[in-house]
Amino acid sequence: MSLDLDLDAVGALTSFSVGTLDGRDAMMVIELAATPDEFRQGIRHQMPVAMTPEHARELGEALLMVAEAARMGAPQTNAMN
Repeated sequence: MSLDLDLDAVGALTSFSVGTLDGRDAMMVIELAATPDEFRQGIRHQMPVAMTPEHARELGEALLMVAEAARMGAPQTNAMN
């Protein structure tokens, strides 16, 4: 499957923080610039995301996997879940 992505529409992660929400669920707040113009202007949006511990672990493992692929120069995958 091939997706034609408009890379100008891809947001840039500028910051994040993590913690627990209620002692049972994981919490993450990501800060992002939604467009290249917002990035240049210093405009940032915050998005809080709550998830189960299982989803947090899966997300962490997936991020580690794609970080390693990016480090090795792997081609764009267009994979989304």
